[in-house]
Amino acid sequence: MENPKNRKWKVLTSEYLARKPWFTVRHESLELPDGRRIPDYYVFEYPDWINVTAVTRDGRFVLIDQYRHGLGETSYEIPAGVTEPSDASPLEAAQRELMEETGYGSGQWRLLTT
Repeated sequence: MENPKNRKWKVLTSEYLARKPWFTVRHESLELPDGRRIPDYYVFEYPDWINVTAVTRDGRFVLIDQYRHGLGETSYEIPAGVTEPSDASPLEAAQRELMEETGYGSGQWRLLTT
């Protein structure tokens, strides 16, 4: 069986289309290990980001209502946000975001996924 580390895609060209704090995108042309080419591949770059699934003592999920202009509506979502340089860890970022967005924050914390 082929080693998965030997299946990297070759970048033929790479060009940034936008570099903004919340939206960075580049356009690349690629060659796959079998020689096929993908002329238009877009890579979105984001800062480190955390999501929080918070549950109250009585078993209720903590959600926020957030207006999203792309959708043109307000919807419910889990608390989330980017890690700040001042955050000592992703856990600290998660705790900060939860407190900022909901007022919740104490209690037991555990990592679900990265």
